[in-house]
Amino acid sequence: MIVSGYSRIDTTLRPGSFLSVVYVSEEEGDGAYADEISARIHADIDAIDGVAVASKSGDPLSMPGIHRILRKLKMPNRDLMLITSGGDYSVLDDLVGAGYVNYVDLIADGPLDKSQQECIKILDNCGCPYMVTVEMIPGRISESALRELAGSISGSKHLILRAGKTADRKFGEKELASLANSVKGAAKDVRLIAS
Repeated sequence: MIVSGYSRIDTTLRPGSFLSVVYVSEEEGDGAYADEISARIHADIDAIDGVAVASKSGDPLSMPGIHRILRKLKMPNRDLMLITSGGDYSVLDDLVGAGYVNYVDLIADGPLDKSQQECIKILDNCGCPYMVTVEMIPGRISESALRELAGSISGSKHLILRAGKTADRKFGEKELASLANSVKGAAKDVRLIAS
């Protein structure tokens, strides 16, 4: 496992927050060293609200060694946010229980599957703050699916609807606005973000 990328400050991942973002990958090779990235983040600690850990090539929960990376990136008095599709709820339970992760962004593209539902239960039970980001992809998300999802995440701080597309179709602006409006009463802080 390597650190495959780093973004110094991101203001779009979590509404109202300035986050440094570290990307991890299961690849082997010459990625950035977690110690170097940690030192860079520590130098910016007064300018950020936390650190987000994400992957462009899979779910961080399925990556061996994620505990070690998170332990190095955890900053005092700052959130460590894990961006995950919720593939392995038992690993999430371990990470939250150990204090390595204290904020979660669960990525979904339709109704929550069994593992994602277990992740939500774990987060609700332990009081760990979380948000849900829905990839709004035609054919995978509908108004009924979105309502079902919103009804199952009552403890979520935010529901982010991120516009997505297939090779030949994307939702129009009016469709997206209508979908967002359909869940405004069922979820907290619903926000629509263009890709």
